[in-house]
Amino acid sequence: MAILQIRTVPDPILRKKARPIRTVDEAVRKLARDMIETMQEAGGVGLAANQVGILKRLIVLQMPEEDPQTWVNPEITRREGEREIEEGCLSVPGYVGLITRSVRVKARALDEHGSKFRVTAEELLAQAIEHEVDHLNGILYMDHLEAHEKLRKLGEETDEPHMHDVDYEVHADHSNEDDDGQVEVLTARASLSQVRSESLRSDLSYNLSTGAGRTRVHSDDPAINGGVLLDKDGRSSNSNEGERESHGH
Repeated sequence: MAILQIRTVPDPILRKKARPIRTVDEAVRKLARDMIETMQEAGGVGLAANQVGILKRLIVLQMPEEDPQTWVNPEITRREGEREIEEGCLSVPGYVGLITRSVRVKARALDEHGSKFRVTAEELLAQAIEHEVDHLNGILYMDHLEAHEKLRKLGEETDEPHMHDVDYEVHADHSNEDDDGQVEVLTARASLSQVRSESLRSDLSYNLSTGAGRTRVHSDDPAINGGVLLDKDGRSSNSNEGERESHGH
C-alpha cells in the first residue's frame, strides 16, 4: 500500500466528473487500499478517487471505530429531510463551512469484490456519502454554502454562540422586612463550550449584561453591576422615563 497525494483546491481535477468503473479487478482493489491508507493518514472519514488525481467512481469510507469500506460506482437513490451542519474537506484544508445536508440517504454500490449492496444511512455516514459522491461529480462542499460568510477559517472566532453555551437570567431581590425593594434581572451566558476537565467553576464567565432599552444598575459589586433594574411589580424600567442610577446593595 502507499500514501497518495491529496489534491487540493484549485486543482482542476476536483471539478471533473469521474467515470464509472466497468470491472472491479485487482487494480481497483489496490487503488482502494491505497486510498484507505491515505484517508487514515490524513485523519479523514472519507475519500474520493478525484481527490488523489484519478477520475474513477470509487470512494472509501471509515466511520469512527468501524472497519473501512470500499464503494465502487456509488449512487444515492433517495434523500430524506434537511439539516444544517458544519463540514470540512481534505481537499480544502484549514476551512469549514455551514451547509445543508440530508437527514437520511439511501444508496447503492459495489464492494471490492464487485458484489452489489444497499445502505440506508443517517448522521455522519449519510453526510460522508453525500460529500464523497459530490466529489465524484466535481462538486465541492463550498458549492452548497448559502453565503460566503458561511465559510470560516479553522480557529477563527465567530459571533454566533456555541450550541453548548447557555443563556439565562439571574433575578436579584433586594427587598427586606421594611420595604418591598426592587428586583434586578441580569442576563448571563455560561460558556459551557469553554469548559475542560481541568476548568474551574469561575471559568464559566457569567458575562452579566443588560437588555436593550433598560435602566442599568450601577453597583460596587461586580456580580450585579450593569444588570437590569425592574420595578417592584417585576416590570422592566422604561428607557423613555429617562436615565437614572440605582446603587445595588
